[in-house]
Amino acid sequence: MSTDRAHAYPVQTLSGQRRSLDYGRVGVWFFRALLLIPFVLMAPEVVSASLGRPDGVANVSASTADVLGTSTFLIFILMLAVTPIETMTGWRWHVVLRRDYGIAMFATAAFDLTLAAITTDDTFPGTVLTHIGGHTFLLAGTLSTLLLIPLVATANRPAQRWLGRHWKAIQRLTYVVWGTVLLHLLLLFGLSTIFLYAVAVSIPLAVIRIPSVRRWWTSARRTGGRRVARAVAAVALVAVFSAGFVPLANELAQKGFAAVTQHPARD
Repeated sequence: MSTDRAHAYPVQTLSGQRRSLDYGRVGVWFFRALLLIPFVLMAPEVVSASLGRPDGVANVSASTADVLGTSTFLIFILMLAVTPIETMTGWRWHVVLRRDYGIAMFATAAFDLTLAAITTDDTFPGTVLTHIGGHTFLLAGTLSTLLLIPLVATANRPAQRWLGRHWKAIQRLTYVVWGTVLLHLLLLFGLSTIFLYAVAVSIPLAVIRIPSVRRWWTSARRTGGRRVARAVAAVALVAVFSAGFVPLANELAQKGFAAVTQHPARD
């Protein structure tokens, strides 16, 4: 009987590990599937415009910034949340999503920029360069998209091995993009709700990245100490993050529904 018990515990542990891996895989594919949402939301209007239907191009022009612009920022924020979640919980199953969301952010931003350049001639007359150069918010948004190119191009193991210690320096461009995106939103919306929501979601992600905070949290988590302090801090950080993220997600849901039904609001 004692022998049977001795064999039972490793089997249970292995079974638990397998279940955790299975749940992790399901979670990863679920969050990957979410990346299709912006393209699904824009598909009816893009198809309508391609077929030359009345108001097709105008609808795409009205929805591009609302749907793809908001989607790009939300994807970026979720990518930035990967490391803080790891710091706070010790989870590792989701780390692979950092690369996936980075690539998806670039794809969504590039799609946004392309559609805006094609369909907004009535709003920004002239050439594409005139559109961008004549509007500082467009310049900041375009710069953000261009800065993503080296990040996406080096987001693989061969590039990491080839670049060596320089790889991290390139990846730190993420923080520059973070700044240019916030600048883009500030220039576009001013000190209004959208920009303030963007600041709200950014604050907790920035706080957890402070080296002293990250070291304290990681050390306390590994030793099981400071549980009350960590719980209070976690609730506060999640509350601030949610105060910004939920309204932005709701904005995307409303604008996305309008795009799918091809009744976007025109300013």
